[in-house]
Amino acid sequence: MMCFSAPVSFTTGLVISTIGILAVRQARQPEMRLLAAVPLLFGIQQLTEGFIWLALAKTEASSELYGLAQFYAFFIGVLWPILFPLSLMLLEPNKTRRRLMGGLLVPGVGIAIYTLVVMGLYGFSVQVEHQCLVYQNPAGTWPGMEMVYLLVVCGAFFIASDHRLHWIGVANLAGFGFAASFFALNLPSVWCFCAAVLSSLIYWYVRSMPAGASQVVAEHP
Repeated sequence: MMCFSAPVSFTTGLVISTIGILAVRQARQPEMRLLAAVPLLFGIQQLTEGFIWLALAKTEASSELYGLAQFYAFFIGVLWPILFPLSLMLLEPNKTRRRLMGGLLVPGVGIAIYTLVVMGLYGFSVQVEHQCLVYQNPAGTWPGMEMVYLLVVCGAFFIASDHRLHWIGVANLAGFGFAASFFALNLPSVWCFCAAVLSSLIYWYVRSMPAGASQVVAEHP
């Protein structure tokens, strides 16, 4: 049975993009808009993977497939390691917690720079393995990079003052655990699919935030 395919990616991408648009419209504070945009960006990422499936089905689509693979890799290796700690840091009213999130941003920027260098020197390739997509590059990853990446993209949720954000972090860790346990070879693709679906929780968070809440919290140390 095909566990993922172009129809699955396109359907997921359209649904999550719609949720993302609603989340951005619901964001009542300017500092919340970057986090609110996460589902929309995940939707675009899933739509990209849908086009990758279509490109793989073509007999002559090497340049198209290469470009799509680099665009998808940009989301995984450049956008998410920076956006997650940064978006939560902008939203966090507590100075100490903001500094801790800023600490996560440092290795996040390092991962982004490494990814950009790899993209420039080698590029990423994509192929189908075990009915899922596998993204590869000749440089591979440095030791411990996977755990550092996990800390960067999930850690800020647990540092946040608002405990509701902790549950989004727990959900992302559960998605990683599922992908690592059952789709180790296809980990980036499957985990991103899980994270895209789970990003709908951000809409719930944004919608539940009353107007002016962040300013009220910020008045207390």
